[in-house]
Amino acid sequence: MGQGRARPPRRLPQGARVSAYQRLRIWLAPSAFHPSRGGVEELTLQLARDYQQRGHDVTVVVHRHPRVLPTEDLVEGVRVRRLDLDLPGSHPARLLTYPLALRKQLASLDALGPRPDIVHVQCAANQVLALTAWSTLRRVPLVLTTQGEVTMDAGRIYERSLQVRTSLRIGSVRAAALTACSRRAGDDAATVARPFEGCDVVPNGVDLSQWTTTPLPAAPVFAAWGRHVPQKGFDLLIEAFARVRRALPDAVLRIGGDGPESSRLQAMAGPGVEFLGPLDRKGVGSLLESARVVVVPSRLEPFGIVAVEAMAAGRGVVWSTNGGLADATGGLGRGADPTDVEALSEAMASAHRDPLEPETARRHAESLSWSRIGTRYLDLYASVIQPAGRV
Repeated sequence: MGQGRARPPRRLPQGARVSAYQRLRIWLAPSAFHPSRGGVEELTLQLARDYQQRGHDVTVVVHRHPRVLPTEDLVEGVRVRRLDLDLPGSHPARLLTYPLALRKQLASLDALGPRPDIVHVQCAANQVLALTAWSTLRRVPLVLTTQGEVTMDAGRIYERSLQVRTSLRIGSVRAAALTACSRRAGDDAATVARPFEGCDVVPNGVDLSQWTTTPLPAAPVFAAWGRHVPQKGFDLLIEAFARVRRALPDAVLRIGGDGPESSRLQAMAGPGVEFLGPLDRKGVGSLLESARVVVVPSRLEPFGIVAVEAMAAGRGVVWSTNGGLADATGGLGRGADPTDVEALSEAMASAHRDPLEPETARRHAESLSWSRIGTRYLDLYASVIQPAGRV
C-alpha cells in the first residue's frame, strides 16, 4: 500500500455510457451519513436515489459513529451498512495492533455481500484507508471525490492528523479516478495528495422539485442563511449591509440559521437586519420568495449548495470569490471578496439595481439537477470498470 508513482488524473470520457451495463452494484462511501445532516450526507442520499431509480443496486457504506448506531439500516429506501473503520490514532497500543484491526475491517467489508462493481468515496476521512486496501485487494475500481474537506473540515483534521493525510495520498494513487466538487476543492486536495492536480470537477447537484421560481420582488431585500460560524462570513455581510443601507435606506437583510456566532451577530447588527432563526426547507423557500438578492459571503466555501438552491428558486447570488462558488453559480450573479467589505457592498447594490433574470438563474440550476450529476458519475464508473466486468 505504498504511494508509488502518481498516476495522471483520469479525464471524464466523452463517449462512455453506463447504459452498456444492465445493472451495477455500487457502494457509496461518504465520510458521514444519516442521522448526521449536512452537504455530504445529502449528496450521498440524492445520488443513491438517482441510481436506484435507474435500476442499480446501491449500498451506503459508512463509518459507524457513534457506536450506538445500528450496523444495518434503511434510510428513505436506501440500504446502509455501518462499519468500524477507525484509524489507529496516536495511542501506542492501537498502533501496534492496527494491522489486526485493518484485517478485521477488510473482513467486515467482505461480509457485506456480493462484490460491488464500483466503490465511490465521497469526502475523504477515516474510511479511505480500509476501502482503498479492500478495493485494491479485490480488484474493484475506486473513485475518490474531495468535497473540500482538506481545508474546510471543522475539526481541521487534515492539519492535525498525519494518518488522515497519508490515507488520502494512498487513496489518490490507488484510485481509478479522482474528482472534486469544485476547482478550488481539487486544488486544495492536491496540496496534500498531488494526483488531485488537474482532476475533473463534478459539481454537486440540487433537487429541483424542492424549489419554485417566483416573481422577483422590487423591494431591496437581501437574504442569507446557514450555520452561524466564522467561516460563513455573516459578520462581513452585516458590515457590508450597513454600507448598502446608506444608499438604500429601506433595504432589509434577512438572515436564517443559528449557531455559536448568533449572539455576536445580533449584537453587531444595525437597522434593517432581521434574524429568522433555524429554517426548514419550507422556511428557506419563503425567505427566497421575499428576497431580491441572495448573498453567500463565506470566508471559504468549497462549493456552496445554498447558491444553487437560491438559483433554483430564480434568485441571483452575490457570491464569495474565496472557494468554489464560481463553479456552483457558473459565474452568474456577482462575485466579490467578502473580506473586502466595500467590494461586497458594491456587489450587493449592483445586484439589486440589475438583478439576474429568474429564468436565467433557474436554467443554471437545472444544469445541476441530480439526474445530470448522476449521469456524469455513472459515465465515469463505466470508463473505469474493466471490460471483463459483470454485464
